Amino acid sequence: MIPHLDLLTKEAIHSKLSERFQNDTIVSLKDLPLPKKLKNLPEIAKKIAQAIHQNQKIVVVGDYDVDGVVSCAILYEFFKKLHYKIEIEIPNRFLDGYGLSSTIIARLDCDMIITVDNGINAIEAAKICQERGIELIITDHHTPQEELPEALICNPKLSSDFPEPEICGACVAWYLCAALKDEMKLKVQMVEFLDLLALAIVSDVMPLRGINRVLLKKGLEVLRQSQRIALIHLREHFSKYNLDVQLISYYIAPLLNCAGRMEHALLSYRFLVTEKFSESKQYLKKLLDLNSKRKTLQNTTYEEAKAMFLAQKDFQELPFVLVFKESWHEGIIGIIAARLSEDFLKPSIVLTLKDGILKGSMRSVGVDCMQILEANREYLVAFGGHIGAAGLSLRVENLESFRVQLMQFQYEQSISKQETRFKEVLGRLPLDLVCKDLFRMIQDFEPFGQENILPRFYTEAQIVDVRYFGAGHSSVKLQENGARQNALAFFQDLRENVGQKIGCIYSLQWDKYNQDVVLNLEHYEFL
Repeated sequence: MIPHLDLLTKEAIHSKLSERFQNDTIVSLKDLPLPKKLKNLPEIAKKIAQAIHQNQKIVVVGDYDVDGVVSCAILYEFFKKLHYKIEIEIPNRFLDGYGLSSTIIARLDCDMIITVDNGINAIEAAKICQERGIELIITDHHTPQEELPEALICNPKLSSDFPEPEICGACVAWYLCAALKDEMKLKVQMVEFLDLLALAIVSDVMPLRGINRVLLKKGLEVLRQSQRIALIHLREHFSKYNLDVQLISYYIAPLLNCAGRMEHALLSYRFLVTEKFSESKQYLKKLLDLNSKRKTLQNTTYEEAKAMFLAQKDFQELPFVLVFKESWHEGIIGIIAARLSEDFLKPSIVLTLKDGILKGSMRSVGVDCMQILEANREYLVAFGGHIGAAGLSLRVENLESFRVQLMQFQYEQSISKQETRFKEVLGRLPLDLVCKDLFRMIQDFEPFGQENILPRFYTEAQIVDVRYFGAGHSSVKLQENGARQNALAFFQDLRENVGQKIGCIYSLQWDKYNQDVVLNLEHYEFL
């Protein structure tokens, strides 16, 4: 059943989108909070400046996702401007595990370690650093647990004066560089790093309000003109697409992430920072090959995991998706958990077996992953992450007890898929109002993403023509009350549906080939 939807005009759309930001106080770069608003950051900047003056060896330890890789790239590029050499260390997911660990520290010979996008739960690692006389500085954005490492820590979630706790690790790294710039009175333009930061903000699905929105909006501008070789090659490779949040989210971020998922994230890091044209091309080819393998493996595993959940008795009534297979690839279980969560509108945990320990990823929409894991910490070896995404590990013998407790956990039930779809619809938009001027007006409210969702509309129209193209897509001509518009239905063959009437939820996108606005049919039903 279609819920009541407002009949929209151009003015009504502008009003609805404007309401999203009526309480925002950070709306331009000049409104950004200063680095000193982040707790401990001025002191950290002093420590690093002192280490530089004393010519100490500094190692930056990142994470193997896009946020961690970009954090490392930002620090590397900043220190390069200082003509000061630092080393970058990114854990191997399969050999080192997550974050700063004893295996990482054992192979480092340095005076100072700076973590980026990790470290907030590195309690044992901090003790090892103390024993070895290594100065440890932790910059992270993940949710802190009750016990903190013995180290100098900068985390927006521990900074009561900082207006936005939900910024990514690369944003903390960017602020660290800004603080160091102030401390050392350097003439460095921090805007130069926003092309890299934009990749991390989108990849880590940060809420696009306030700080994140301002930095991403400027970052996309810088990204479109960036002369970094890697970004030139990415623009060339994806030239048929508009360079926006959707391109980064659906194509660029998974491409950069696949290195850490399938082999080693250093590949993506080197791709981002290399200054050699031919080397960059080779890195990109390797990433594309790995990403193709990742997609194939991911699809196979997803179908297997989905079938496993559907085979469970009364699966509709279960509050959680929890599936396990010891042979599943550790690098892709987070993606599988995310897809299961979206499919079933339930928190989802996917587990595999590694060295006798169950390792897993948890994803959720609308339910706090960290709250759930914290409530069940007695069964876990370790855990950490965000509201919507977390990692966990537990012993095999605790799996059944963990499962029983999860299935008893009470949380507010998610709404249905139908309600979810229409919750994001602004209203009914007749086809005769779709035009370039409307599209440009909507663009003024970009970038779209988390907490500033892409505007979606509903209409009922007749399919009057279909052209089949590419890898199973349909270019559709829709007609409503005499008005016609071109639309795209990806991965759908609608050639046999000419003449039928459909109710469709759609967004507007720019067709670079025809230089016109086109409807992107995100969901439709035949009427």
